[in-house]
Amino acid sequence: MTETKAKAPQISPVPDLAGLPEERLEAMHDAAASVLQCERDLAEANSSVVAEVLREQGDFLVWERYPKGDLFDLENHSHYFYHAHAPEEMADGENGHFHLFVRPAEIAPGIQPWRLPGAQVPKNPADRFIHICAISVDSYGRLIRIFTTNRWVTDETLYRAQDVIPLLDRFRIGIDRPSRALNAWLTSLIVLYRPQLEALLTARDATLEAWSKQHPGTEVLEDRRLQNTSEAYVDLVTQVGAIEAALEV
Repeated sequence: MTETKAKAPQISPVPDLAGLPEERLEAMHDAAASVLQCERDLAEANSSVVAEVLREQGDFLVWERYPKGDLFDLENHSHYFYHAHAPEEMADGENGHFHLFVRPAEIAPGIQPWRLPGAQVPKNPADRFIHICAISVDSYGRLIRIFTTNRWVTDETLYRAQDVIPLLDRFRIGIDRPSRALNAWLTSLIVLYRPQLEALLTARDATLEAWSKQHPGTEVLEDRRLQNTSEAYVDLVTQVGAIEAALEV
């Protein structure tokens, strides 16, 4: 019998942007232009981010990771993969999602993994990676939601949100494989939705802490009942409108 998964808390799809520095807002606006350009370029080539990541990968199978072996940018210490779950574990209309990571070389000295009660910490945490978010898309490559997950989902080394948030600036995929447009799209999304990502990571920590208190004696980071820890349904047009409104204040 399949265990019932806890529903991930949803955050506001568009946080208040009025207090952000103009420099951050301008960077987000530029990132939106980059996202749109990538989508136009792919559409003109009769392609999409989904088609690019699955190109020459054989049949698209549930749970398989694409591209095979994941995609690593070793110079920027970043990597990602794309996959799909069973339909009941995904959003309505979701084809699959990208899991995005930064590598240990980008961790500031002295930062330690988060030791929640009952959590197992790897012997060599620097040998592993940090999951920053997952990005859901439909079969046309249109963005649906951004979400975070429990540690066991990606087998990451878990760090507190306050330590992960500065690393968002480090995520970058600057290589051509499997597609420069796809990689630029993912890189730009992290800039464009930075406020939501900060809120999602903070909400993830709150979800894990609450679960630990509600289920004493359990290894919260390994509990299969808790899979997704926060999510936000986002929309590019709404995001751009919020950015431009904040810039005009």
